[in-house]
Amino acid sequence: MAQHPRTDWEKVTSDLRRSKTSKADQSDSPPTNLSLDLDSIMPESGQAEDVANVPALKLAEPDVLPDAALTPEGQSLRDFQSTLTNTPEERANASNLMQFWERIPRYNCSDIQGINNSPDAKEMGIVNYSFEDSGEHYTLEMTPAQIRTEANGVQQTIFCYPDNTDELVELALVKLAMNNGDILQPADISHKPAKGNAALPSYGVHFTINQLMQQLKHWGRGRSYPALMRSLEVLNKCNLSVRSTSKGGINARGAILPELVSFEQNGFDAHDRNGFWTARFHPIISLGIHAGLYQQYNVFRVAQVKTHVGHAIIKLLLLNGRNISEQTPYSLKLSSLQETTGLLNYKSPYHARRKFREHIQRIEAEGLLSHVEFVEKKRGKRVIDVEARMFASASLVREMKASHKRSNIIGERRYVRAAIQKTKG
Repeated sequence: MAQHPRTDWEKVTSDLRRSKTSKADQSDSPPTNLSLDLDSIMPESGQAEDVANVPALKLAEPDVLPDAALTPEGQSLRDFQSTLTNTPEERANASNLMQFWERIPRYNCSDIQGINNSPDAKEMGIVNYSFEDSGEHYTLEMTPAQIRTEANGVQQTIFCYPDNTDELVELALVKLAMNNGDILQPADISHKPAKGNAALPSYGVHFTINQLMQQLKHWGRGRSYPALMRSLEVLNKCNLSVRSTSKGGINARGAILPELVSFEQNGFDAHDRNGFWTARFHPIISLGIHAGLYQQYNVFRVAQVKTHVGHAIIKLLLLNGRNISEQTPYSLKLSSLQETTGLLNYKSPYHARRKFREHIQRIEAEGLLSHVEFVEKKRGKRVIDVEARMFASASLVREMKASHKRSNIIGERRYVRAAIQKTKG
């Protein structure tokens, strides 16, 4: 279905910048590698909101669709919440991996900077890091969160970068959005489009602290109430800017969770863990949902890996190893991981190579891989790099095939809706 993720992303952002109507997800040609008979998959009503009900295009959905997903404008949300799964258990473990968002090393700032938190603002500066994705160069800028903490009855202000717990909370919020996602109205004038530009849909999720706690507990990664409250605060206060070095490229700025409406603001009593919260996603996530730039994956298995280095490797495998199988490996060099993510940049190259092997062997032990081959790259007698050739387990192959098929179905849905809109002028 999809072209190269970067090509899709820049096409969509370009369309959003220059279009006066919200047609960023429309196309006059069918998705790549799809040969469509429109008459056979056109809904009888001829309405865009009924395309997802066509038998050939049906996918598993939440038991109760949000009101927004039943409107013509909410079909991107409906696609996002749909999964190609056979049982409720499979759907409970399925989520969406955002194609560009997950390439941004936003949870690696502690490794890049060499420090996680400090009461001294001078030690916790703004992180600037350059990374590359598919030949395009980007710059990440992360401003640390400033939060109040209490230790031994003494309160203090500390500065911190988002960490592994915060990453898990974000994964859980995206997973909860598979059932409780919503299209959010602009919070203020700064979110509204300039004259002559299309309105960018803004997506978010409604949740309770208990739902968040239960989701993490289901993954075997339970966190306490204070830890979750701290994570939400950090995600709301860490400002993330990503910009392309290319003229006219991506330039997005905002907190990881730009807006967080608490249970008290929603009318619930303080400390009510069943009180509803609302979180607005970062603009890059919103654009990814709107443009269909995501893929289905088994978030339960990813969450079983206990380190953020392991998470980074798995995400690269899922995003880049689209043809991985039991016979065809996905190859990743230590040097590529270091450059892309900022991780494992130890002073000792030997130590970095050893840790690289250990993290991948843990992923193999979790059942994602059938086996791994490590190949040392040498210059003379000196080892200068190591390459991991990872072969998929049978279960990962099945999940990847389901992900591809679901992407194709969503591509067909989007094409049919575009054809309907075109006929309506």
